[in-house]
Amino acid sequence: MTITKREVQPKARITYDEMEAFLTLPVPKEGEEYTLEELLALLEKNQIRHGIEQETLRKMLRERIYNKEVCIAVGTPVVDGIDGHFDYHFNNTFSKKPKIRPDGSVDYWSINMVEPVEKGQVIAIYKPPVPGEDGMTVKGRPLPAKRARELPPLKGRGFTRQEDGNTYTSNMDGKIDMENDRITISQVYEIFGNADLSVGNINFVGDVVVHGNVTAGASVRATGTVTIDGVVESADITADGDIVLRSGMLGGSKAVLTTKANLYAKFVEYAKVDVRGSIEADAFVGCEITCGDEIVLNGKKSRIIGGNVFAVRGIEALVLGSPGEVATSIRVGVREEVLHQIKELEKKVETHQENITKIEAGLANFERLGKERGIDYKDDPRRTELLRVKIQEIAAMAAEKTELEGLQREVEEAQNASVKAQKAVYPGVSIGIDELKISVQDIQERVQFVKSVDKILMMRIEE
Repeated sequence: MTITKREVQPKARITYDEMEAFLTLPVPKEGEEYTLEELLALLEKNQIRHGIEQETLRKMLRERIYNKEVCIAVGTPVVDGIDGHFDYHFNNTFSKKPKIRPDGSVDYWSINMVEPVEKGQVIAIYKPPVPGEDGMTVKGRPLPAKRARELPPLKGRGFTRQEDGNTYTSNMDGKIDMENDRITISQVYEIFGNADLSVGNINFVGDVVVHGNVTAGASVRATGTVTIDGVVESADITADGDIVLRSGMLGGSKAVLTTKANLYAKFVEYAKVDVRGSIEADAFVGCEITCGDEIVLNGKKSRIIGGNVFAVRGIEALVLGSPGEVATSIRVGVREEVLHQIKELEKKVETHQENITKIEAGLANFERLGKERGIDYKDDPRRTELLRVKIQEIAAMAAEKTELEGLQREVEEAQNASVKAQKAVYPGVSIGIDELKISVQDIQERVQFVKSVDKILMMRIEE
């Protein structure tokens, strides 16, 4: 149908996103009333083809709505698809750093090393993707929806995908870990009381959690982490993973703490401590400590009193020593024995290489004689013995090179090692950096000890 010729034509407007169209009807002359067909033709002329609300047009005609812009078409909005996703039914936020309370004390209960699960427990439910819905503008232009993405099944071990294909359950009592969307459920040995003589010594492949105390004489060994909620007495605690002592250790000069990873403890008194990683604690009293990384005492009363404390990369605390001038040895950097070991290993590697060169010359001699005399010396006992010794020399040299590289890394990490006392250092404290050593004669406040060529400098820490 053609549009009636009028002096003033109805005006159609389309929004920028083409999702709405509006119509304005001027007041018609007497006898020239608008018709629905005329308005539909007008909309078609303006490319308004989708979402037209004819009832609105009829209302405009019926109620004679003039000189007012009215929305007469609405596009169909696009509804994007929702990707498939997993709802995890466990805490997958692990924290190795203890939280600092408002009063400055350290909350070692905030460390979350182990998330326990029970056999049959639902650990995850997969929510399949929800398809999207395409949209369309008032001009009839299609708006494609984002397609929903399907996720692959969970990867890992220690769990089962149920028949519905969406539910995952644990195969065992243990602990759950998640890394790069891969879930691993492994065994954990959990003691809900004390680890004492009634429990016996613990030697476990996996993680160990003790919710009570560890009494004198007990031994806890784990290939994973060890977390102890209560107080540890004069016990032997050994782990390949981190050790967390939420309530500290009263070692009685008989306790031993050993880990290939890190140590987190409220306090440790009178114990031998060997840690390859770093240490975070509130206080050490009378301890023999060797740390392959750095020691940070970050509580509001953090201090080291007595004992011999060594860390490769540095030591930081509020207070070193005590007003009673208790003898306290603080050392950082490269130990003399490490430098000695490096020299010894370099000599051994050099000797092995010389021996291998001589053996290879002997083997080459057998090869030359064989060609000259036309004799095959392949099975000659003397040649066989040379080959056996060569293999031994190569294996020994490889092992010593690996040890040497580890010590050389320690030397590198020890560069710029320092000792910081954020509050005070008392007389009786000796500070060692690499091969250098000084003794503190007077109380010093807020100081840092650093090495400068052939001496140790004491620098004031700015507020």
